[in-house]
Amino acid sequence: MNDADADTDFDKADIILADALQRFQADGVSPYVYGMALMEIGIAALINVGEDAGEIAEQARHIAERVAPALRGPR
Repeated sequence: MNDADADTDFDKADIILADALQRFQADGVSPYVYGMALMEIGIAALINVGEDAGEIAEQARHIAERVAPALRGPR
């Protein structure tokens, strides 16, 4: 997949996930539950395309470190 295709797919995924997030919130689904469900989908998808479980865990840690400060605010 080239960069242009990847960018197009990321744009599509962003739209789909934004719609899903709005639906989860509108339906009163717990953020813990939809977060775990989305994470399970993501992990399964990455394993399906051959990613190593250790690398997936490392990427998840990097994502958590990147987004946590914005969500928690200054300490």
